[in-house]
Amino acid sequence: MQIPVVDVFAGPGGLGEGFSAYSPKGRAKVRPFKIAISAEMEVNAAKTLRLRAFFRQFEPGKVPASYYDYVGGRAEQPWTDATKAQWVASGEEARQLQLGVPKDDKVLHEKIKQVAAKGDPWILIGGPPCQAYSLVGRARNKGIADYKPEEDHRHFLYQHYLKILRDHRPAAFVMENVKGILSSKVGGELMFPKILADLHTPGGKNGPRYRVIPLIKSDSDALFDEEDGRRYILRAEELGVPQARHRVVLVGVLEDIDVSNARLMVPSDEQVDVSSMIRNLPRLRSGLTDMEVDSWPEEAREILTHAAKLSEDTEVAAELLQQAQRVTKTDPGSGSKSANWTAGCAKVPAHLEGWLLDPKLAYLLNHEVRKHMWMDLVRYAYASAFTLTHGKSPRGSGEFPEAMHPAHANWSSGKFIDRFKVQRWKGPSSTVTSHLSKDGHYFIHPDPSQLRSLSVREAARLQTFPDNYFFEGSRGAQFRQVGNAVPPWMANQIADVVYSILGT
Repeated sequence: MQIPVVDVFAGPGGLGEGFSAYSPKGRAKVRPFKIAISAEMEVNAAKTLRLRAFFRQFEPGKVPASYYDYVGGRAEQPWTDATKAQWVASGEEARQLQLGVPKDDKVLHEKIKQVAAKGDPWILIGGPPCQAYSLVGRARNKGIADYKPEEDHRHFLYQHYLKILRDHRPAAFVMENVKGILSSKVGGELMFPKILADLHTPGGKNGPRYRVIPLIKSDSDALFDEEDGRRYILRAEELGVPQARHRVVLVGVLEDIDVSNARLMVPSDEQVDVSSMIRNLPRLRSGLTDMEVDSWPEEAREILTHAAKLSEDTEVAAELLQQAQRVTKTDPGSGSKSANWTAGCAKVPAHLEGWLLDPKLAYLLNHEVRKHMWMDLVRYAYASAFTLTHGKSPRGSGEFPEAMHPAHANWSSGKFIDRFKVQRWKGPSSTVTSHLSKDGHYFIHPDPSQLRSLSVREAARLQTFPDNYFFEGSRGAQFRQVGNAVPPWMANQIADVVYSILGT
């Protein structure tokens, strides 16, 4: 028996992917969770969800060639007459719905009624939008005249989640959000205690009652229902994810279900570094927004040499000149995308080999980069060489040559100390965010000679999306989807805890 999953605020499906692809240890062919419906309001993310729902209609290894033709750009649609039924089924599963819109709520709740009516355990998963809770979002809100947190509906989007719990009583739920939710206030009062209390009793005294448990194994005897919100923080870099991403994850279980044998997570000190995930991907180079390029090898040498001339750090200058000498005629050209699949792509950490790689892929998907201004690429070159030389990214005006300072009014204020941030080869990346869709300055590639920010696929790998996971929409839309998602590998481990409670 499969456990139905209802996925709301689904984004591109990172949390759902972790559950749907989960297999109990030693039972590789068993898939105990099945997505019954996923709901997402953004059009491109909804298209991504449907495409992945189509992929999941087939057993592992038996996905039709038409899917690979579509994601590889060789076909206009992923299905054929032979697989049209699966495409229709994927449209029933992955729906573009906005919670709070009456007609969309009706569709979602009717589907949930069908799931709940069977009487078997099912689960609700999702992450209500976090802009109102995130530290960046709160800082932005402070700059809005007459902004009042209590009038910002985004603080209360989780109440749509509560309504599902109240009306349909799933056996368990998983709710994910940013760490800022722990300190967010409305009307001078912390929101987290209220949210936690609401999740305990979403229907009031006559509604269902849930026990909210932390996911991380602790030596403490007080394993459950701790009011200290820090107990609910998952640190992705401690769970085999190559990224320092800290999120609050609340797992609730109906009080009459035994949780004493829950198989909680055990964090690890061994971290996955950026190099092991993206160093061997096909090399790319940014295009330029402010000029045409006749020869990228020549232009790359010019940018690297110019950065060396402006550098006030002799070690960094020497590294830049060495990088310039290594540029050859076969160096990557102006790179909006790569269609090469090489053996090097398969070099990933052992625990992620079966998760990330697909031998049926002929192309590396979504491996595309944005264009940048020429002077920004000079800054990228310098920042990457500085990171190679000193083991850390340069921070603010104090560690950038004065001749490279951007014409930004607040550059020297200290507010933009990480405006140009390199993702180091060693260690996990910083948190992958949707800001990647804007300029890429916080996600500079560690290789100085590539002169670019990360590609969509590189960001997706740092998020642990499988290589055959295709993101729909424009490049900006793809970046937003990847940045807003739950890392599927972390979600897979959440699924293991839930299965240890509900599975048989």
